[in-house]
Amino acid sequence: MLHTSTPCSTSASCWPDRTPIRLPGPLAHLLAELVERPAPSGWAANSPRRWLFPGNRPGQHLSGTVLARRLTAHRIPIRAARTTALVQLAQDLPPAVLAPMLGLHVITAAQWGRRAATDWSAYLEARRTGTQPAD
Repeated sequence: MLHTSTPCSTSASCWPDRTPIRLPGPLAHLLAELVERPAPSGWAANSPRRWLFPGNRPGQHLSGTVLARRLTAHRIPIRAARTTALVQLAQDLPPAVLAPMLGLHVITAAQWGRRAATDWSAYLEARRTGTQPAD
């Protein structure tokens, strides 16, 4: 369930679960419209999957390309957001975990880790020896 704190003008805080997320105005406005949208009808009402962004085909989500075009049409910068998300994930996860999770090659995940300036050698040594890593 998504809750919004203010009318979506310049920005709003939304709660997809319990953690508030500060969103830019255009995205907050789109999410508020999505929440107010009536329940699906036709094939979508009978689909076991409840996609946040349903596609045109039954049971399928909206493609990444179409979603990117729609966000760009509303002047929501997708490249910067994607880069920020990848750098954050690379800081939090080792490349061997990040790669299969996002469908990346391990080398690509390692490159994102270098971009995030994260060194996982202490973690790997702790896993090898069974000791707690030092912070």
